[in-house]
Order: sequence, then C-alpha cells, then structure tokens
Amino acid sequence: MATLDGLVADLLTRYDGDDQAPGDGGPGLLLRLDSLALRTRQPQQTGGRAAPGSRPPTSLEAVSWSQRIKGEAVRLDAELRHSAHEQPWHRALRAIPPGAESAGRVPEVIRTVARWHGTVLTVLGERGPSVHFRLAVCLACGQRTVYGRADLDRPRAWCVNDQCADDDGQPARYEGTRLYLLDGGRTS
Repeated sequence: MATLDGLVADLLTRYDGDDQAPGDGGPGLLLRLDSLALRTRQPQQTGGRAAPGSRPPTSLEAVSWSQRIKGEAVRLDAELRHSAHEQPWHRALRAIPPGAESAGRVPEVIRTVARWHGTVLTVLGERGPSVHFRLAVCLACGQRTVYGRADLDRPRAWCVNDQCADDDGQPARYEGTRLYLLDGGRTS
C-alpha cells in the first residue's frame, strides 16, 4: 500500500504511483480531472493508452468528482486540526499527512485518501471500477463487505467495513492465493 505522503503527492503535484501501480510522472490527478485536455486519451495506435473507441468521462462528471474530493479534503484537514478555519483545498491536502500523524489517525486517513486516489483513477479510466462481491464473507470480520477488482495483472479484493481488522490491524485485503479463500460464505 502507498504511503499517505505518496497518495497526496499523486493527487496534488505529480502522479508517480507506487511499485504495484506505477504512475506516468505527469501532472497531479486532481489537475487531470479539472482539465479536459489532460483527461482525453488517444487510442493505443496513436501512442496513447486507451482502448480504441473509449471516451474520457464527461467534463461535468470529472469536475464534480474533483470538487467533491477537494471539499472532503478541506473538511478532513479542519477536523484533524480541530479548527473551524478551513484552508484552500491545495493547502488542506498538503496538511493532511502531518495532521493525521499528530492526531494519531494515520490508518483511517490513509484509507480515506486511498479511496479518493482510487476514485480519481477510476473516473480517469486508468482502472476499472470495483465490484461488490455480495456472496463473499470477509474472513476477518465475517461481514459481506468485500469489494474487488479483477484486473488481469493483479486481481484483488478488500473489506470496506471500518471495524474490520486483519492480523496487521488494517481492514482485510485478499490478493494472490488468499483471494481464493473467499468462497461466498459456504462452509465445507
């Protein structure tokens, strides 16, 4: 999983990604949502990465997601600082990692920022949407709150229950052979 500083940098300044999902080093993901020219990707035959016939999201959809994430970042920063004063979104986003550390809420904040990061990548078409595995029961918390993504290079699933805690204290994640343990709650 990426660090909080890395996720914020991807959203704000430059999309570098991480070892498992490397970025392209281009502009920050929120700037891409705000700029139609950066959202438009060309078919692979002309040097782009999008499949032929694919279209970027409509401008209002992308901008709406951008504004929502920026608003959530401003509110989260104010909450972490225990302040009624709200900073501009770019300052608030930069202040989230130290604020989370001083508030002792790093794991929770990482999940929130990672959700924003994933949402932006999905809206930009960099990855497909996640799917609710409604028959799968989380092995850590026993709830039917497992979502996943069936990417060809790295299929994976995760629990979205905030009270879920696996061996490492984080919500359960399923990758590799562990993914096959999710059998829809059937017992043998």
